[in-house]
Amino acid sequence: MKKDIGETGARGIGAEAYPPSDHILRDLRISLEFRGEGRAVIRVPAVPEIRAADGSVQAGAVATMIDVLGGALTVRAVYPDWMATSSLSVHLARRPASDTIAAAGRVMRAGRTMAVIDVDIREEGGNPDERTGSVGTAMMTFSRLPRREGNPAFEPDLEVSEAVEFGIEGSGLKRPYRDAAGLRVLDGAAGAVELELRPYVRNSLHALQGGMIAVLADAAGEMAARAAAARPMTTKDLSVQYLSQGKKGPFRTRARLVRMTGDTVLTRVEVIDRGVEDRLLAVVMNTSAAYAED
Repeated sequence: MKKDIGETGARGIGAEAYPPSDHILRDLRISLEFRGEGRAVIRVPAVPEIRAADGSVQAGAVATMIDVLGGALTVRAVYPDWMATSSLSVHLARRPASDTIAAAGRVMRAGRTMAVIDVDIREEGGNPDERTGSVGTAMMTFSRLPRREGNPAFEPDLEVSEAVEFGIEGSGLKRPYRDAAGLRVLDGAAGAVELELRPYVRNSLHALQGGMIAVLADAAGEMAARAAAARPMTTKDLSVQYLSQGKKGPFRTRARLVRMTGDTVLTRVEVIDRGVEDRLLAVVMNTSAAYAED
């Protein structure tokens, strides 16, 4: 059974009004299929707007879909409690060649204080001649919290498998993913980029959507790596440690080179909330790899 996420109500993965009709998750045209027993698969069309300069899907876009997948699984696994994202890591092994990027997630652990989600990232092609299979791996951890007033209403039917479609009529990216999110480059060589808090990139609690933290760190680390190595680079690995919610903005990055070895550059990226006395929201380790331009 497929349905629009706005129709899922209490049985869906979020509040009835989330996401709004004009939202980054709708423009990604995400589809999410619950498979029961703590498993789900998420899919996103690998359109040109989410691809990096080397043709791979941007790590930030992959992290956004993983964030949705992990949250959807965890909110079911810890019910009636609530949760907060602690960490997210994405590791991409090769460039996907097919027309769909997918991720299969499972609840590895749902304990008294935390939950862990394990994810296999793969490609799915409509053309049988295209290469398909695993293109990477990811993992998320969540802190388990008592439900509080203000948390989205949610009562999952854990026995029912269902597919949820985020895309609606008229949705879809019409410009590059980072541009659609509103990312602005302040100083690429220094890894300084910025993002305003708008309804388009907010989560159900009206804070910055967790995947947008990864998008900021993806861009910041990649740009700083490119400047340091003086060659084309693209993000292959992201390891995000979430410290606080982004509630006001603008959100800004600052990057520091950690290591440059062979064809890779490791940068440490901090994401801060300029509107709340430069509160530190996340620390991200970005590994970017060189590629040959066509």
